Amino acid sequence: MPDEAPEPPAFHPKLGVPSYRWTYRDLSGAVLGYICRFDIEGEGKSFRPLCLFRVEKKLRWRWESWPQPRPLYGLDLLANAPDASVVIVEGEKAADAARQLLLQHVCISSSGGSNAAKKADWSALHGRDVVIWPDADEAGEKFAGEVKACLDEVGVASVVVLDVPEDVFKGWDAADALHDGWTCEQADAFVCSVSEAKPSDGEAQEEAESKRPAPRSSLLAAADGIELWHSPQKEAFATLNINGHQEHWAVSSTRFKHWLVGRYYEETGAAVSSQVLSDALRVFEVRAIEQGACYEPFLRTGKTQDASWLDLGDESWRAVCITRDGWEVVDSPPVKFVRKPTMTALPEPCKGQMIEEMRHLINAEDEDYKLIIAWLIASLWGRSNSYPVLALGGEQGSGKSTMARLLRSLSDPCAVAASSLPKDERDLMVMAQNGHVLNFDNVSKMENWLSDAICRMATGSGFISRKLHTDGDAYWFHGSRPVLLNGIPTLTERADLAERALSVRLKRIDEEGRQPEDLFWHEWERLKPGMLGALLDGLSAAIRNIDQVHLERHPRMADFARLMVAASSGLGWEDMEFLEAYESNRRGTIEAVFEGDPVAVAIHEFVMGQHGGENWMGTATELYGELIKLVSDQIRSSRFWPQKVNAFGNAVDRAAPLLRSKRIQVTKKATGSKRLIYLDVI
Repeated sequence: MPDEAPEPPAFHPKLGVPSYRWTYRDLSGAVLGYICRFDIEGEGKSFRPLCLFRVEKKLRWRWESWPQPRPLYGLDLLANAPDASVVIVEGEKAADAARQLLLQHVCISSSGGSNAAKKADWSALHGRDVVIWPDADEAGEKFAGEVKACLDEVGVASVVVLDVPEDVFKGWDAADALHDGWTCEQADAFVCSVSEAKPSDGEAQEEAESKRPAPRSSLLAAADGIELWHSPQKEAFATLNINGHQEHWAVSSTRFKHWLVGRYYEETGAAVSSQVLSDALRVFEVRAIEQGACYEPFLRTGKTQDASWLDLGDESWRAVCITRDGWEVVDSPPVKFVRKPTMTALPEPCKGQMIEEMRHLINAEDEDYKLIIAWLIASLWGRSNSYPVLALGGEQGSGKSTMARLLRSLSDPCAVAASSLPKDERDLMVMAQNGHVLNFDNVSKMENWLSDAICRMATGSGFISRKLHTDGDAYWFHGSRPVLLNGIPTLTERADLAERALSVRLKRIDEEGRQPEDLFWHEWERLKPGMLGALLDGLSAAIRNIDQVHLERHPRMADFARLMVAASSGLGWEDMEFLEAYESNRRGTIEAVFEGDPVAVAIHEFVMGQHGGENWMGTATELYGELIKLVSDQIRSSRFWPQKVNAFGNAVDRAAPLLRSKRIQVTKKATGSKRLIYLDVI
């Protein structure tokens, strides 16, 4: 399928959305097309091929099969395991089931069912050892006979047909064997119990016997003792006992694969083939999802009913348990923390230190220092569903990147401490799945889509995307992450981001105050264990006090404000000290955003000036016309001024929270055929 091919249709025009879709690939793994199954109520099942055709020089998908000879289902698996014996079954569903049962074989099928065996291209099996597993009915017997005849023409090394068990029902196949609870050992024994082989001569028979798979040195047996489980999103995980502690890894992770290969070598003294490993991982995934328990996997921070948890990220997989009575380092935490390859360790926290001991390293005003500490507290709070965005600003030479690295090292240390901005939402989602804190360095411009995405990341909305270009499965992330931005310009130009942000401007470091970088980091490494302990003291106080905190007013990030009021006593702050700093920061940020929004400024000038501070009502077109008269030619020609009325309506929506802070309430209502805008002075 060429790169310029259109996306395949998601549904059939008459049969609707398919119940199953099987992907056919060539020897290199490239997509050739699909076979779709439709389960129709009252009519049974129906199959339709979906292939790409070039029609009048254009690529189009059609519900038609390939020209003969048709490709086999599993060509890519044949190429990946050139020495493995081949098991042929009837139908794609049976092939998928056989692959879960027969890990040392390549299980394939042809398209079109029992009557289309002669229409397939079997040439890829030349020189291979082949076993045919027929369905338990006349059609299955016919299919097996026709396949065997085709293979004789191709020139396989050997071909045998299995005898169907006597005690099975009519139509029984590999999928039914899996459904009946067959184990991999049973399936291996069944395939290896062939009583009749029909090679071309005695020498070929001897060669076939030598190549026939022996009873499996079970790769699954090498993994005895692991716990398989899955997340609520149906992602498969394994819990391993390693050197006296437990580790939790995704079944698809490189770490789990390496552990599995190592265990197999310890058990057998042999290396495992890539095909056997791949098949075993598929079995582990199925077992984890279908048979394993469901747990919530946590990344860096987690929670249980009465405690918050912080993964130290060390080799012993220790974690800190934070309760209302204090905190302690626990060797075997009950929560299932997962690790990502770039995660590094936090220091072991120390008790008895005050958070003010790091004050001399933070070149910010006292109010901004409190906001920085508040962001750190929130990022370590394992019970949060939302986090404020910390935006570090300042002129060149104010140490923004250094400060961001320092804060990241105390909240979620990472081998890649900072990264550039993502190019799209999918990149942002991948970053969120691989780290607890998102740190974007030297941000010079904040695109509208990224501002919206960071807002959703801060408050816990979801992101969803197609898993692969050729795959209809969903690839998604749901949750929230602490976000850290630094740059010279104002990073919170939009009102929605400004309401979620802590805007901190760092002071420029003059030559007399600047110190060598190695001395700075040496000092920080000395302080870091105690500073982490001080933050944990604040979290413990928050757990102890949060139920008694009741705010008179609730800002946009109300949970964050409530958390910090509850944590204040543990940090040595007065009760209202943080709220005063937070409210002052929000007012300053909103004022800066207001001044940078030409639509908000123009509406304010129109209502409070030209209109005499009285209420106004009209359409978007009428308001747009009034404002055009007020703004300068320079504003009208700038990229910040909407050039069309529909874009102006969206700009009014974004300006509404800014105008509310200026005592102007914006309301939109539909009256008859008109959609009116109300500007009310409050």
